[in-house]
Amino acid sequence: MECPGQTGYSDWQKTPFIPAEAGIQGQGLGPRFRGDERKGGRRSKLGTAPSVTSAHACRARVMMDLRAGGCYHGDRAMHGITTLQHMPKRAAAALAIALTLAAGVAGGFAARYVHLPLPWLLGALFTTMALSLAGAPVRLIPWGRPAGTVVVGASTGLQFTATVVAKLVTLLPLIIAAAFISTIVGAIGGLLYMRLTGIDRVTAFFATVPGGVVETTTIAPHYGGHLEPIMVAQTTRVALIVVFAPFLVISFVGGGAQNPLLAIPVVPWLPILGLVLVSGIIATLLSRTRSPNAWLMAPLFIAAAASHLGWLEGRMPDVLLIAAQVLIGSALGAQFRPEFLTRLYRLLWASCVVVLFAAGSMALFAAAIAWLGGYPVPTMVLAMAPAGIAEMVLTGKVLGLDSTLIAGFQLMRIIIVLIWCRTALVLFQRAAERVFGKPPNGSL
Repeated sequence: MECPGQTGYSDWQKTPFIPAEAGIQGQGLGPRFRGDERKGGRRSKLGTAPSVTSAHACRARVMMDLRAGGCYHGDRAMHGITTLQHMPKRAAAALAIALTLAAGVAGGFAARYVHLPLPWLLGALFTTMALSLAGAPVRLIPWGRPAGTVVVGASTGLQFTATVVAKLVTLLPLIIAAAFISTIVGAIGGLLYMRLTGIDRVTAFFATVPGGVVETTTIAPHYGGHLEPIMVAQTTRVALIVVFAPFLVISFVGGGAQNPLLAIPVVPWLPILGLVLVSGIIATLLSRTRSPNAWLMAPLFIAAAASHLGWLEGRMPDVLLIAAQVLIGSALGAQFRPEFLTRLYRLLWASCVVVLFAAGSMALFAAAIAWLGGYPVPTMVLAMAPAGIAEMVLTGKVLGLDSTLIAGFQLMRIIIVLIWCRTALVLFQRAAERVFGKPPNGSL
C-alpha cells in the first residue's frame, strides 16, 4: 500500500483529516508500530481515501523516519513509548498526562531561568512542541486548556470597571474598523497561501481568516474546506504570534518595566475559587450551544459583574495565572505533530510566510493608529494582532498592559468574522478568480 503524502504534496487531499486530539494526543499514547499494517489497507467507499486504520499505519511509518535523529532504535520505538503501550490503558494515560504536565512546568522554570518574557507560557509551549514533534507520547489534561482560559477570562473581568466600559464604547468605531481591516489582510494572506501551496479557495480562505481556531475548523466543512491545511495554518498563526508578541512588547516598554497590576491586592482564595467554579460551570453549558469563545467570555462577564457590584475587588492570584499559562502553552505545543516535519512540511512553511505577512501588516497598522491617537503602541499591537483572544489577553495581562482593551478588540474581530463569513468568502472567491482565473470544473 502506498502512503499518502510520500509520493507528492498533492496527496494530502487524499488523506482524511486526523486532528491533534485524534492523533498522539487523543487516540493513543504513541505511534502504533506493530499490527497497524496488518489491520488492513482497506480503501474507502469513494475509492480514493485510505481508511483511518490505513492512515494510522502510514503515519506510523512516516514517524519512523525519526530513527535517524536517535528517537527510535532498530525496529523498536523509544523505551518510554513501548513502556506506555504495555501498561494498562488508564495507568498509561495518567502517566502520560503527568509526564506532559511535568515537561511543561520544567519548560516554564527553564524559560524563567533564562529570563524569557511570558516564561510559563513560552516554556511550556516550546517543551511540549519539541516532545510532540519527536513523536513522544504527549497527552494533555482533559479540559486543561478550557480551565486555563476560564482563569484568564475571570482575571480580565476583574479589571472591568465603568470607566473601562465607557472607553471601549468610545473606541467602538475603531474596533470595528480594525476587525474589517484584519479580515482584509487575512484574505490577502489567503491568496498568498494559495500561490505557495496550490490549495483550493475555500480552504485557503478559512486557513488564513483571523477567527478562532475552533470556530474556523467548525465552519469550514460546511463550505467544503479541507480541515488539515486549515488546522496547520491556524495553529501556526496562533503559536508564532504568541512566541513573538512578548519580545515585541519588551522591545517597546523595556525589560525593566514594572507590571502595574502587581500593586493591586490579591482577591482572597475562597471567593476567587467560587468565581472560577461558577464561571466554569456556566462556560461549560454555553460551550454546548456552540457559543463563540464561551470559555473566555462567560467568566469575563461574570467577573466584571461581580467586580462592578463590589462583590470582588483585586486581582487573580499569581499561582492560578501561572497554571493557566502552563496549560494553554502545553495545549498549543501539542498541536505540532510529527507530520508537520514530513508530509505537512510545505503547508507549515507556507503558513509561516503568511503569518509573518499578516502579523507584520497588522502591527504596522496598530502602531500607526497608536501614534495618531496617542495610545500605547504595545497595547494596540496586541489588541489588533490576528491571534487567539485568550493568548493575547493573557500576554497583555502578564506584561502589565491594558488587557480589557485587548479583549475588546479581539472579541469584536472574531464576532465580525463569524457574522460576515459567508459574504467575505464570496468576495474572496471573486478576488481569487481575478488573480488566478476561474477554478477547474467541480472545484471551488
